[in-house]
Amino acid sequence: MINRNAPLAPPSLHPARALACAALGLAFTAATLGCGSSASSTGTGGAGGGTTSSTTTTSSGAGGGSVSDVRGDRYCEVLIGKLSGATVHIEVYNTYLLNDCPAAGWASVDAAAIKAEEMADVVILNGPRYWMMDVFEKSALIDPTPHAFGTLDMRLAGTLDLAVADVKGGASAYVPREVERTTSWIYQANKPVFELVDPAGRIFDMQSYSVQTNATQTMDTLADLGGALTLPAGWKFQTRTLTADLTVTAVDGKATVVQDDFANTYQLSQQAP
Repeated sequence: MINRNAPLAPPSLHPARALACAALGLAFTAATLGCGSSASSTGTGGAGGGTTSSTTTTSSGAGGGSVSDVRGDRYCEVLIGKLSGATVHIEVYNTYLLNDCPAAGWASVDAAAIKAEEMADVVILNGPRYWMMDVFEKSALIDPTPHAFGTLDMRLAGTLDLAVADVKGGASAYVPREVERTTSWIYQANKPVFELVDPAGRIFDMQSYSVQTNATQTMDTLADLGGALTLPAGWKFQTRTLTADLTVTAVDGKATVVQDDFANTYQLSQQAP
């Protein structure tokens, strides 16, 4: 059985492979889809027809489409990293709108087999996760063709190219990182939002929660998350119910993302501190 919580870079790993692992750790932190400030990326998340309950409205052009009724939808990802000189190329495959990552299908996904088949340096299984926004905007796939990993169908949602020099620090909880992204999230009025606030008063809104690190997490337990987190000095967790729609968007193609110690992911909001 695969240990999904194994360290990203075991001590015996070749230094170059360790950097590839660190790069995928950064991509994992930015899930879904993002990259370091000096890297380039394409694609911004799942879109297109599928079998989940979400409603998809597509639009033409590079800006992609929109997806509604997203909150609570479950998905999983496979991140495949390959070293090429001073760059780590990462492909991000996502189940979203093809299926809800059923447990039996996810259990069939074998990271070692994918690594061998793809001749990759490292593979990370990211999930299951659950979206926390209500609507995506400017969402597009790289390739809508389903690709089977084990018995689970996924599609290529995006690719990332990270400079090895930028990923030596790896990924850490409560360390904000700038990523390239064009997608906007809409959180609808009268719905709860779950937020981290950093020492400067900046607000980060939860975009997805994970059951990979904390299997007992559910939508209903998130309101009490603050008491379970190990928050650094100056950080706080808060929850509130919106009185108006909230849009959290990338600015000039960049967003700032952060994870807590349960691998829940948040994006910096445009709200005033």
